[in-house]
Amino acid sequence: MRNSIQQRARRRFLGQLGALAGSGAALSSMAALNWTRLAAAAEVPSDYKALICIFLFGGNDSYNCVVPSDPDGHAIYAQARRALGIPRETLLPLADAQHQDAQGRAFGLNPDLGALHPAYVNAGQLAVTFNVGPLLAPMNKAQYQDRSVPRPPSIGSHSDQQFQTQTCGIFSSDQGYTGWNGRLGDYFFASNIGLSTFTNVSLSGDNVIQVGEQVLPYAINSNGQLQVPVSRYVNGNLQQRLDAGRRALLFASNHVFDTAYSSTKARSLEGNQLLAEALQGTSPIDGFPDNRLGSQLRSVAQVISVASQIGIRRQTFFCSMGGFDTHSNQNNRHPSLLRELAAGMQAMHSWSQTSGLADKITSFTASEFARTFAMNGNDGSDHAWGGIQFVLGGAVQGGLYGEMPDQTLGGEQDISGRGRFIPGTAVDQVAAVLARWYGVPADDLPLILPNIGNFDSNSMGFMT
Repeated sequence: MRNSIQQRARRRFLGQLGALAGSGAALSSMAALNWTRLAAAAEVPSDYKALICIFLFGGNDSYNCVVPSDPDGHAIYAQARRALGIPRETLLPLADAQHQDAQGRAFGLNPDLGALHPAYVNAGQLAVTFNVGPLLAPMNKAQYQDRSVPRPPSIGSHSDQQFQTQTCGIFSSDQGYTGWNGRLGDYFFASNIGLSTFTNVSLSGDNVIQVGEQVLPYAINSNGQLQVPVSRYVNGNLQQRLDAGRRALLFASNHVFDTAYSSTKARSLEGNQLLAEALQGTSPIDGFPDNRLGSQLRSVAQVISVASQIGIRRQTFFCSMGGFDTHSNQNNRHPSLLRELAAGMQAMHSWSQTSGLADKITSFTASEFARTFAMNGNDGSDHAWGGIQFVLGGAVQGGLYGEMPDQTLGGEQDISGRGRFIPGTAVDQVAAVLARWYGVPADDLPLILPNIGNFDSNSMGFMT
């Protein structure tokens, strides 16, 4: 048993080193690597596609992003939200005859997200996904209370639900630390074999979502400067795990580690130089806001602009914003965050259109949880569960997807009496639609999303 564990750790460690180098070819001659997942992609795509995750750290109060706009629905909303409520007359209409609300409600967009409104009403390229959150299986309130259906651990914990949202189906550290974008990178590894180091690029440092078995996130700061590829995990530290793998590998063979490390370091440096040279040939990209998210997305656009030059066909990008943990004074903090988010997403979408890449680039938001529907005693809101997310791109079929929960406090989806709603849509289901657009066949979705078999993977349909 011990030898088996050591062999698995050794293979995994070598695979991670190979990802840093941009190719596992040199390592495959030194160790019996398990490339099963890499071989899963039967066909190497010839086109380019990119997914851009914008993670809203702290738990975005998404129920102030999209609000019931009909009189009865807004009255229920206003009663719970009190001073946090968005006035009904200021809401920007989100009509969707195809996806009528089961309760007969109409909805409007918070005016602070107004930069996104034209993409919804004019182009039909903004999707709103209702009540999304981490789940192991579909669950109602009775099942939550009697624990007849397994639930994600530590609901309402920042670190745990960040991990659950980004890993999309992995709820225990014993299952390993890979994110669903990282598993996409593994699946399409052969598409980027020339410079696979840049398959998953982070503009916001460490993350879990982009970590695969072979592919790791590669960090570039918002000025386009390259950084050492490093990833820390929510419930563990990659460096510690690599050190442990290093010790196990050294125990097996000092020479193998030394050779592998030297080889991968050299390949990584070569990749750095090629990407830096490619970026040096680009002109500054205008049209992005002069703020943190705008700078991140401008750098994303710069990397995408040279993707064909460096031989990349499939890429994911990780950007983020912080400050969404609005336990107090929410009205003084949340509006400016929403304006920054909307302006950044709109700028990226506009650039993709003028670059002829609109149907090749899809941006989506994610956050660990929403906020309680009821306002707390500090003019803020607290940790909740299911929330609203946005998807934007030229291949998006705009509209309202999923179901907004009954917003009556203590209602059939509220587990707290304060508007902590059980998700009606699993993060896996949203990810499944994005993965299918990215090129993963339906039969291979379990490779990317281990629990997708527990859910309807065809229920959303917001991508062409």
